[in-house]
Amino acid sequence: MNTDKFGFGENKVSKSSAYTKLFGDPFWGEAGSLDARSIYLQLNEREKALMLKANYIKMIAKSRERNYNMAADNLQWWLDGTGFTKNIDFNWLRKQREVIAAEDLNIERFGEELEKYGKTLKKEGDIAKYDDHFEHQVKAGVFGELYYASGDSTLSSHCYFKITKKNNKFIVTGIIKHFWSDRYDWHKGASAYIYGFGNYGDSDALLVEKYCGSQPYEMKSQWQQSFNKTFESGFLGSLSINLK
Repeated sequence: MNTDKFGFGENKVSKSSAYTKLFGDPFWGEAGSLDARSIYLQLNEREKALMLKANYIKMIAKSRERNYNMAADNLQWWLDGTGFTKNIDFNWLRKQREVIAAEDLNIERFGEELEKYGKTLKKEGDIAKYDDHFEHQVKAGVFGELYYASGDSTLSSHCYFKITKKNNKFIVTGIIKHFWSDRYDWHKGASAYIYGFGNYGDSDALLVEKYCGSQPYEMKSQWQQSFNKTFESGFLGSLSINLK
């Protein structure tokens, strides 16, 4: 009996191209094949995992065609079972509008708190120190690469500021350290919407982990911003601190 490259056999898969059509080409908005799905349902768990892996490989290739290289790299990292933490380039992260929105929100919250500290300074040379942190969930939109590279993630921002009153002005100096993190993993019963394809179940990915050696892993990144800004008090001593 002739067999295909995965050893499924002619009675289960008649053409090697069949398993590459299970999911279609989600990055190009092409739906999966009903014939491929019919074949898939006839396979045992290990055979399904191999078929799924073949589709992930094709998904990676299509992602690169669209220049979604970070998404492709992250999926490959999982598929290869690399396992240990993957450091994500913060320059790439800061090009994602959802990450910048989270960063801006945390910075704005620090500014609001600094205003409260500034109003406590009454005399020339008075100093106040302000250290704090805020977290914000980064929710990726389905039309951007971050959705495929990470999905939802967390940005934790930690500030270390000093505010000084000088000549009726307020000098703010300090740094903010941003820590971005996410776990690249899957959850039974969960699913993700892929544009042009529909809901994709995490159970399929867990099957690949079971039989093909793929592993979840941590993704992390960090960057720092420095500040040296001067603000003037407004009408009746009001103070507005905009760090952005």
